[in-house]
Amino acid sequence: MATRVRRSIQEVQRLYDTGEDRSLLENLVRAWRGIKALPPYHPNSFFCIAGFHGEPFRGPGVTDKNFWGGYCNHGNILFPTWHRVYLLRLEDALRSIPGCESVTLPFWDELIDVEHPVPSIFTSQTFPLDGDSTNPLYSYTLQEALIENVEDSGSRYTKPVGYETVRYPLSGLVGTEEDKAQTEAHNASYPDADKNVEILNSNVAAWLTGEVEITKDGDPNTRYPDTYSVFSRYKLCLAAPNYTVFSNTQSQNQWIADHGSSDPHYVVSLESPHNAIHLAVGGFYQKGVYNADPILGANGDMGDNETAGFDPIFFFHHCFIDYAFWKWQEYHNKTTPGSLDVIEGYAGTIIPATEGLPYLPPGTTLDMNTPLYPFRKLDQTYYCSDEVVDIKGQLGYSYGRGSLDVSLFLPGDQLHEIKREIVALKRVTDVNRANYPGSFVIRVFAEDYKGERFEIGREAILSRRNITGCANCQNKLEVNPVIPIYKGLQAALRGPNRSLDIKYSIEIHTHEKFDDTLVGTPRTPGRVPALEDL
Repeated sequence: MATRVRRSIQEVQRLYDTGEDRSLLENLVRAWRGIKALPPYHPNSFFCIAGFHGEPFRGPGVTDKNFWGGYCNHGNILFPTWHRVYLLRLEDALRSIPGCESVTLPFWDELIDVEHPVPSIFTSQTFPLDGDSTNPLYSYTLQEALIENVEDSGSRYTKPVGYETVRYPLSGLVGTEEDKAQTEAHNASYPDADKNVEILNSNVAAWLTGEVEITKDGDPNTRYPDTYSVFSRYKLCLAAPNYTVFSNTQSQNQWIADHGSSDPHYVVSLESPHNAIHLAVGGFYQKGVYNADPILGANGDMGDNETAGFDPIFFFHHCFIDYAFWKWQEYHNKTTPGSLDVIEGYAGTIIPATEGLPYLPPGTTLDMNTPLYPFRKLDQTYYCSDEVVDIKGQLGYSYGRGSLDVSLFLPGDQLHEIKREIVALKRVTDVNRANYPGSFVIRVFAEDYKGERFEIGREAILSRRNITGCANCQNKLEVNPVIPIYKGLQAALRGPNRSLDIKYSIEIHTHEKFDDTLVGTPRTPGRVPALEDL
C-alpha cells in the first residue's frame, strides 16, 4: 500500500514561509475551509465529525449522568486506537474536497519550541488565500446548537448557533444566563487578541516545563491536576512496558499500585501528557470540582471532552498523540496486527459501572477486536483496534520527522537486540540553563572498540531565552539528566574487548541551531559539562 506522509505543522508552515513549497499549507487551508462549509448534516462536514467526540450526545448519555454520550474512549485501552481512526476519518473528509485529494493531516509537534509552542497558523485570525482571508484553523463557529440535557449538568455545555470556539485565557461557558454574565465579565478582562496569544503560549510553555502554577480557589473540595512536566511525561510514556499500561491512565495507575511505588510517574501512559495539553490549551475551572487554571475562570473548549472536538487544534494535538503512539510501537516492535498486548481483567479493560458509552454498556470487556464506534470501513463493518495497528500497511500513512524521533545510534539493527538491563548510570553535571539562550539539547556520546563515536542518549532541556526574568525558574537552573547504560549497549561498545574503558563525551546543541550543528563550547569559563557515575 502506498503511504502518504503526515509532516509536522511546523515543517509545513516553514515550507510556506520560506516559499519552498506553499502548496502544502494552502491546500490544507482549502480542505479545512471545505469541510467547515459543508452543511452540518453532511457526513464529511466538520460539525458532523467534530461531534463524534463528545457533544451532541447520543444514547443513554443524552440524559443519564452515569453514561458518556460521546463516542470517544478515555481511560481505557481503546484510547490510542479510537483516536487513530478518528483522525483517519477527518483526514478522509479533508481529502474529499475537490483539489485537496493529496492533503494529509499534520501533527502539532508540541515539544519543538517551549517559548512559542503554539504555531502561529493556529493563532492568526487571517490567512489570505483565493480571495478569502479567514483562517479555518483559528476557531469554529457552530452551525447547529449544542444542547446539554444530562441530569445535574446545569446546561454547562449548551452552546447556541453562532457560538465561536475559544482558547485559554478566555471562557466559552454560555449555557445559562449566569454563565453568560460570568463569561462576558471574564472575557472583558482579555480584549487584546494578540496579548491573548502570548498568554496562551506562556501557559502551554509552563505546562511543558512543569512550571505551571494553578491559582487556588479556597474551596477544600476542589481537585487539582498533575502539573509534572508534560515534556518529561511524553518521554516517560515511550518507556511504558506494554500496550495496556501505555494506552491509558487507569491501567497506568493500577500498574503503579501493583508495583508498590509511591512515585506517581513510576510509569506514564500516553493519555497523561495528552490530558495536560488539553488543559493547557483550553483551561478548566469549576469551583468545588476541578481547577486547572493559573487564571481562574478560563474555560476554553479544549479543556472539556464535551466540546474539545470543535476546536480545530484538537485534531493537530491528537495527530501528535498518534505520532507518539507510533513511535512507541516502533521502539517496542509492536507495529504488526496482533502485537498490541492486553492484560485481561486489568483496569482500563472493562467499562466501569458509571461510564457506559454508546453501544458499550457498563461491564463490557474491551480488547483489540472491540468495535471502534462509529467508524466504518468500506464494507460498512466497524473498525477494530487490530485493524489500525500498522499505520503504513493497514491505513496507508506514515509520519515525517518529529521531536520524538530519538533512539540509540548503533550499527545495523542492534537497537532492538539490546536487553533492558541497566548496568550503569551516568549523570551529566555542570550544565546551567542560564548559560544557554533558550532551549537546548544535551547529547551524550560513547566511543566503541573500533574508535567510532555513537550517540547513546540525549536530553532536551526546555527553557526560556530570558530566564533571568522568570522567578519560578531560578531554583531550577542546574540540570542533571541521567543516562542509563544497558548491558547490551555496553557489550556492543566493548566488542571483543570486554574490559574496555569506554570513553564518553558531551556536547550541547543550542536552541539557535536546527541544522544538527553541535556546539560544545561552555558559556561560562570553568563550567565544562561533565559525566559522573551514580
